[in-house]
Parts: sequence; structure tokens; C-alpha cells
Amino acid sequence: MSVPPVGGVEGEDAAPLPFGSEVVARSAVWRVVEIVGGEGLTFAFTLLMARLLGPEDFGLVAVGTVTLALALLPVRSGLAEALIQHPRPNERHLHTSLWANLGLGLAATLLVAAVAPLLAELADKPRLAPILWALAPVCILHGLTFVCVGLLRRRLDYRGLALRALVATALAYLVGFGLALGGLGPWALVAVQLVNALVSAATVLLASGYRPRVLFGRAEARELAVVAVPVLGQALPNATATAATLVLGVFLPAGTMGLFYLGERLVQSLLMLTGGSVADLSLPVLARLQDDRGQQVKAARRTLELGGLVCLPAFLGMAMVAEPLVLTVLGEGWRDAVPALRLLAFSGMALGLAGVAGQILIAAGHPRSALLANALTLVPAAAATAALAPVGLVPALVGRVLVQLACLRGVAGLLAARLALGVGELARPLLPSFAATSAMGLVLVALPGLATAGLAAPARLAVEVAAGAAVFALALRLFDAELVATLFEFVRSGVLRKRRVAPRED
Repeated sequence: MSVPPVGGVEGEDAAPLPFGSEVVARSAVWRVVEIVGGEGLTFAFTLLMARLLGPEDFGLVAVGTVTLALALLPVRSGLAEALIQHPRPNERHLHTSLWANLGLGLAATLLVAAVAPLLAELADKPRLAPILWALAPVCILHGLTFVCVGLLRRRLDYRGLALRALVATALAYLVGFGLALGGLGPWALVAVQLVNALVSAATVLLASGYRPRVLFGRAEARELAVVAVPVLGQALPNATATAATLVLGVFLPAGTMGLFYLGERLVQSLLMLTGGSVADLSLPVLARLQDDRGQQVKAARRTLELGGLVCLPAFLGMAMVAEPLVLTVLGEGWRDAVPALRLLAFSGMALGLAGVAGQILIAAGHPRSALLANALTLVPAAAATAALAPVGLVPALVGRVLVQLACLRGVAGLLAARLALGVGELARPLLPSFAATSAMGLVLVALPGLATAGLAAPARLAVEVAAGAAVFALALRLFDAELVATLFEFVRSGVLRKRRVAPRED
């Protein structure tokens, strides 16, 4: 039985399939659908579940989810990624990666099941052990899922990935919503993950057209391992941040972890829309300018300018309106999440700017420097978070933010060195956005005492967001009129398309 043409894997000596601009454009559209649709559904359903469940329910499952994320690191970032990056994979590579990944998934399942009672006792959370036992089989399902995801990504078939994200997310949360209404508490969230993993595996298996065979090649396994080990190493900085979150889960009560989890969820969504969007959109443009240093430096400065333009006001604004935001989208029962959200917003600001810098480094041909920048942003902050976890959530997050902001100077120095610029020259494009954001912050500090103190949370949120946005826009117009004019022209040209007008006959 032969494998259908999936991602350039066909027969014993198949080469990667060629892709034209039409395929790439179509893939880009489905990629947007996958990210925006999947993230939007997840975000909306998470907020809905938060109104049905309490912080303690979310906190227990959050600890379980973090434990799974660490156990799944080699499953997610190893052989599946190696299959994508292999120059000429054949059927034996495909089947070998599947069975090896399923073996890693089984090992992760057994590991999670084994540490469950120990972790529950260490964290003083007796209900955590059965939750971990229930979540453990997700690791095996992901062993299949990530290989199929790799096939679809290699083929640039983001339609299959988008459908997987939308269908799995919708079905999982509908089941979870019903169980939450039935009063099952954290088990509703456990069901969300189980259903999501099962539906994701089935969906991507069907979309990829792959039919597994019992075939394993040692030589192919060694080839894939050569690629997988460096890929796994690149994921380690993110793993340290995940490990720090697990340390928080050990030392903090489940309810406090729930506050942290929801705050982190809000920040990650904003990060995807701001710094993540600028970084993703700038990469292909910057990559084309590698042979023209002058244009590359100019484009890098403009990218930093755009990064500051979206990250600085968005995250400072989130920090300033955290109270009405939490009360509006989560409800009164989550009021204690306000301090954590404020601190996490400043952390998101540092991550957003560092992410933009990392994409500039990658586009400039310095991937190792980009990895170092990522490590500088995550690893010291994770160490500070873990060290301060026994003291409490707020001290741990204060340490995290201070270290990240300090390390951001190191990221700027690294970027400046690779672009052969001074740090001051590199930071100059950020000054107008910084000044306008500071003006916005002053207004948002004064506004509750002057106009919004007696308003209901939704009305207060609307007034403060509108006032903050207006002040930022006016201040930016004052500090950098040229930038505002450029942005306005960009939006106008994108919205108002040129139309062919027939000449009038008088």
C-alpha cells in the first residue's frame, strides 16, 4: 500500500513538491483562518467557561496542562518538526517518525501517570492526581497528531489545519460547556482537552490522507534524530518558562493559579494580535532585503517602530484598564486576577518587542542570535519566577517583569550589534510611541478619579479605552506627524482600492 502524496512524501525517492504563488497565497489565507478562528473560538469559550467555573477549577487543570506541556516537548518539537525539515523524506521516514513519535507519546503518558501522585502531594492538591491520570492519554493522541500536522505543513495544506483547529475547538468546548452546566467543575475542562485531542487526531489523519503502516527503519530514525535534536534545543527556552509555571503551581493554591492562568490567557491573545502580527508580517519583507544592508536597516527600524506602535499602548492600556476589563469579561468572582493581569501585561510588552527583534534577526540571517534573544527574554525571567514562587504570585510576577525589562536591554544590544548600529540609534524610532503611550497612561491614571469611578464596569471600560485611544492618537500626531500620515495613507490605500473610471463624455 503506497502513501498518497502528502507533503512531498511519496514513494522511496520522492522530492518535495514545488509550490507556486497561488498555493502559497491560498495557504496564507487558511493560515489566517486557523490562527484567528481557532484562537478566537478558544478565547471566547474560555471566557464563557470562566463565568461558569471558579479560579480553583481553572487552577487545578492549569497545573495539569503545564505538566503535559513539559512531557510533550519531545513529541511536539522533535521528530514531527524533523520530518518537515528533511530535504527528501520517503515512506520509511514517514512511518518511522510516526511510530517513534507514538513511542515518545506512550513514554510521556506513563511519565505523567507515574508523577501524578508525587506532584499532587508536593503541591498539596489531592484532586490533581486523578486529573493528571485522566489527561495522560492526550500524550499518545498527540504523538499521531503532530506527525500528521507536519505532513500538512510540509504540503502547505493549511486548510486541513484550519479545519482541525475549528472543528476540534468547537466540539471540545461544546462538550465542556455542557459538563460545566452540569456542575462537574474541573472535569469539564479535562473533557475539553480530551475531546480536543481526539478530534484533532482524527481530523488531521483524514485531512493528510496518511494511512499508517507497521514499518520502522533504524537508518531513517537516525537521520530524523540528527535534525530533531537541534530543533528540540531551540524549544528549551520556552520549556524553561513552562517549568517556571509548574513551580508556581506547586507553591501556589489552586485558586491563585487560576487567576494566573486566565490573566496569562488574556495577555497571550493580545500578544498574538500585536507583536506577533508585526513579527509575522515583517519576516518575508525583511528576508528579501538581505543583500541590501541600507534598505534592510531602514526596514528593521520601521519594523521596530511598528512594533512599538502596537505593543506599547496595547499592553500599557491593558494594565491600566485591568480592573474593568476583568469585571466585564470574567465577572466579579475573578476580581483578584487584576494585580496579576497588570503585571502580566508588562511582561507581554517585553515579550512582544523581543519577538519583533527576534524576527528581524532571523530575516537578517542570524537565527542563532534570534535564539539567544529568545533565551535572554525567557530563561532569566523563568528563574526569577521560580525562585520567588514560594513568596507568592505577585512577588513572582514582579521579579519576572523586572528581569524581562532588564534583559530587553540585552536583546536591543544584540540586535544593534548584528545591524551595526548604536543602541540609541536603534531605539530612536520607539520614542514617539513611548511618549504618546506615556501621555495615554497619565490620562488613564487620572480618569477613574475624575469621570469613571461611579460607572458600571462595561461602561467604565468603554470610556477608558476610548479616551486612552484618543489621547494616544493625538499625542502621536503631535510627536510624529509624519508617522501618522504614513499610517493613514497605508490604511487608506488598503481599504480604498483603485477603481477604473470611464471617461465622461460631455
